[in-house]
Amino acid sequence: MSMKKHSYADGYGFGRIILLVCVGIAVGNVARADSVDLMHLSDEPGNWFRSEATGTPVSIINAGERIDFKINNCCTNTRHTVTLLVRPDGSNVTMDQDSSQMGTLSLDFDVPGVYVLVCKIHPYMTAVVAVRDAAGNIPPVTATSLPFIGHLGAPSLPADVVLSVMTTVAPDDAAKLAKWDILAAKDQVIPPVPGVGEVWIDTQFERVPGQTDDGGVLKPGTITVVDAATFTVEREINGLDAQGMWNNPHNMWANFALDTIYNGNWFGKWINKIDRTSGQILTSITVGEAPTHIITIPTPGPQFGHLTIPISADNDLVKVADVGGELDIVESAVTGENRTHPHAHWLTCGTGERTIVPNVFKGLGLAGSVSVMDTISGQVLQEFLHDPNDPLRSALLMPVAVGECHVDGVSTAYVANIASGMVTVIDVDKLCIVKNIPVTLTPDGQSGFDLLHTLQAPIQTPVSPDEKWVATAVLSLTTVPRPPAGSADHVAIIDTSTNEIVKYVATPAGTHGVNWGAKLGGGYYAYVSNQHANVLTVIDPDPNGDSSGDDAAAVGTILLANASEGAGATDGTGGQGIEPIPMTHDGWIQRTVDLSGTGALSAEVESWIAALTPEQKDPHGFHSDVPGDTTGDGLVNVHDLLAVINQWGPCECLEPCHTDLDDSGNVDVHDLLLVITNWS
Repeated sequence: MSMKKHSYADGYGFGRIILLVCVGIAVGNVARADSVDLMHLSDEPGNWFRSEATGTPVSIINAGERIDFKINNCCTNTRHTVTLLVRPDGSNVTMDQDSSQMGTLSLDFDVPGVYVLVCKIHPYMTAVVAVRDAAGNIPPVTATSLPFIGHLGAPSLPADVVLSVMTTVAPDDAAKLAKWDILAAKDQVIPPVPGVGEVWIDTQFERVPGQTDDGGVLKPGTITVVDAATFTVEREINGLDAQGMWNNPHNMWANFALDTIYNGNWFGKWINKIDRTSGQILTSITVGEAPTHIITIPTPGPQFGHLTIPISADNDLVKVADVGGELDIVESAVTGENRTHPHAHWLTCGTGERTIVPNVFKGLGLAGSVSVMDTISGQVLQEFLHDPNDPLRSALLMPVAVGECHVDGVSTAYVANIASGMVTVIDVDKLCIVKNIPVTLTPDGQSGFDLLHTLQAPIQTPVSPDEKWVATAVLSLTTVPRPPAGSADHVAIIDTSTNEIVKYVATPAGTHGVNWGAKLGGGYYAYVSNQHANVLTVIDPDPNGDSSGDDAAAVGTILLANASEGAGATDGTGGQGIEPIPMTHDGWIQRTVDLSGTGALSAEVESWIAALTPEQKDPHGFHSDVPGDTTGDGLVNVHDLLAVINQWGPCECLEPCHTDLDDSGNVDVHDLLLVITNWS
């Protein structure tokens, strides 16, 4: 794989941007008589905070001057926050909100230096305010202001050097070409073993001429579909026919027949229903502010097949029914106490009886929570709140995404926390936190540090259908590589048997989404989307099949750019949501397999199902649906008997007892009898 690796000293052109910004201040418009600039929060990739004075996310002012931040429908279709993340030494200013909003927010900048602001709903939205000193200079950024710099071995760095490596500040094609991994056909690597079906990627940042909202404002985003058998781009879907209800398409899910794709728009209010074969947008519906992910309910009963959708700029999980070709909201439930801002949830594998929801923030600051809900009733069964004094709950800082599946028979969730850099492991059966796994790295290769030390954020973190691996996408906000991955971004491969990282796999810029798809002949690929690159990465967690992930590797780099007219440097970029078809997770794949031979599946889908192995068709049943089988080998024998005896007594969360076969909370004579009765 060819991948740019920029050091922190690379100045590749941002000095020119700073010069343009300085000129812009001299001739630009002022927002109001009492402010020197107005920054519009926008839906434009790399230009998320657009200064009226400069047209970029960078504003240069003098100490004591004011900037207004405006959130309205001129430039964005949903609500945001404006949150101060980095400020220079000696500054006493603060800026934060306990919930998203529309309107205008203002801040007076008190001392010279560099300030960085973000949106907590969409954390890669970045604004930079550089405040000049009395001599007209911008002071360097210190390691006390931004600890990341200390890990580079420097007490401070010039402001333009710091800005030159920030991938989230890239307002035009020149900046994107300089900072992002815009690869070419020569960089493509095709995996030696094909996949099965298709891979759908929300190429969220791709520019589409004429694609506007209902106010006529251009909005980005396409869906790129890759044929997993050949690893070539099969087609591209845009929102030109979405009647303005398309803006930064973010995540998708399929129905059980695999003839329909449901797509959410994170910078809007809508989800779209798309015909999988033709790519035609069949209908759209308004569901709330900044909908994120979509998962169908596999639970038998009246809610079977309903869509569940977190509303990230609000507090609800919305359910939508697809009946008679139309989408209808059927109910909504809050995901925790007070304000929650839920993001990428997951339903428990199998029947989906519980829903695990990461609530990104709950008030001022970065503290969030994780809720376990009853899927059907919407009742919150347990909400794990951030507690700075608790060794486990202290990691719950901006929890953003969940993966879940059985691990040795225990329903286990893995929750990625943006600000702490941790993946929190939760026993969903016993409703307790097991441990935290540090997955981010400082520039000098250390783990266990927070966002300001690493400038990395874990995002999607799904569990493989065979229950062996967790793949955590780690997005870097800079181009700075770090060991042991040797790249700015990486995927951390976690072995579920130990809950330890076994491999850091280097990935292109902006690593964001991961999902598992079937590998032809058995096993699974982790398909990885990259928001600051124009490629799909294919990771094999176990290339030699020895059940050890220490040889996990990127075996494919698939070019998503397909010469789309007018896309420029954004062609194929912005990869975030990712949906392999067929969806092979336990609880969903069986529903599709059940339809095989009934006439409900197309010939193409039937061919995909026929290509799956028995384990891929029924991943959990293949491992253990045998009463009394504690080891997951499909047998009940002396090993299970010894396991029960060795774990005799009450179950503790930090030492999960997989031999509690009747879920009583104790390993006792009843579990022993289950083993003996089912001896095989």
